[in-house]
Amino acid sequence: MERRDVLKGIAVGATGALVGPSTAEANWGLIAPGPTPPGDFDGRLLVNKPRAYAVMDQEGVDGLVALNPVNVFYLGNYFSYELQKLRAIPSFAVFPRAEDQPAFLVVAGSDLMHIANGDREYPEIIPYSSPTNWQEFRNPDNWHREPATATRMRRITEGALTPREQGWIDIQQRFGGLQAPTPEWALIRALEESGLGKAKIAVDDMRIADILQTFGRKETTCVPGDNTFRKIRMIKSEVELGHMRHVARVNQAACMAMLEQLDRGATKADIDQLFMVEAAKRGAKAMWIAAGTIGGLPNEEVVERQPMMIDAVCQVNFYHGDFGRTFVLGEPTDETLARTNALKVGWEVAREVIRPGMKYSELRKIAGDAIAKVNPAPDGVIFGAGPHSVGLQHTDQPYRDGLPFVVWDDLTFEENMTLTVDFPAQEIGWGGAHLEDLVVVTKHGVEPLATVDGPLVVG
Repeated sequence: MERRDVLKGIAVGATGALVGPSTAEANWGLIAPGPTPPGDFDGRLLVNKPRAYAVMDQEGVDGLVALNPVNVFYLGNYFSYELQKLRAIPSFAVFPRAEDQPAFLVVAGSDLMHIANGDREYPEIIPYSSPTNWQEFRNPDNWHREPATATRMRRITEGALTPREQGWIDIQQRFGGLQAPTPEWALIRALEESGLGKAKIAVDDMRIADILQTFGRKETTCVPGDNTFRKIRMIKSEVELGHMRHVARVNQAACMAMLEQLDRGATKADIDQLFMVEAAKRGAKAMWIAAGTIGGLPNEEVVERQPMMIDAVCQVNFYHGDFGRTFVLGEPTDETLARTNALKVGWEVAREVIRPGMKYSELRKIAGDAIAKVNPAPDGVIFGAGPHSVGLQHTDQPYRDGLPFVVWDDLTFEENMTLTVDFPAQEIGWGGAHLEDLVVVTKHGVEPLATVDGPLVVG
């Protein structure tokens, strides 16, 4: 049986089980895995293929290669077991522009058991093991040759196996003689089998270019592609929209449950722990929560009548929720009521005017003017109206091309963009306020992904 036939069988089996800067910014929140997805989890591939093809055409590239775990997950639908060990190169994903060519996921042999569980849809798989004749490669003249591959099979205890255990054995046997010796050589195979061996590819980490040069693959041209991936990921696929709706609701519910338990004297550590627990109860992984102001609680603990900015973020399937409210313990002051009302007005106006084709800067001005009419900001008070895309990264959007550092672009709202508009208000000596909800841009406006209500929560 040819190798591709074997891989196709793996992919079908898994599917059938389903009910600027040259390197990527690290998203270390992905290092620790989240909870196991529920039984009704949608494990289809995440990538928005039409969007990816359109962006690749605009950028003039023949394919995408990912090393950043955010982008590997996006293209390959897999978070490497090896990444949890902080392995430098745990996995790659290769996605060609040519629609008749296969995409690939490069993983360690230790990842195969997870893949065999069949709870997700995957591209074709190329696993790697380790080299046996590594001593020969002390001589750089040999670096263009592929080393021999160590073949390892797990010991099998005699007796009845569960269906899952049998799946683990089957996948080991299928890939027994097909593993590459190293992740680098597995990447080279993936490029060749996807038709990208002599192509121009956008890479999210320029170490990929160094790898190909080191191993004599000089006919492949690598261009910095972190922003290319961001341009693609900004517009969500149908599968991604489902994940975003779910995490938005879970994140909001976890935050509100945490706020119900706050009392006088609670510290930031107490808030963190409560949020982590409430997120975990709902099958999510808490990422962070800002409380008080950006700098934390002014009095180092919750005090009565002092307004607190709350900004909560958790993950489900590595997609981010983002939710903000203003919390006050006890009766809010007139100033707190006035400022939170201004945030409410700004968000109501924003939801009314956002349309595909509008610029971020246009929204900031319209919402900012609406806020200023009802509550002009005195000196020292920060009133904001900042939209940003949300997805596999908290700020899941491209920056300006052609600069040697990151400067956020004045983006245009597009259909199926998931985003929030931050409405913070802070003043040292007074406290903080916030209002933030996740929405998806539609053809005619925006649709909330969770419950949209007032900014003020009174405890």
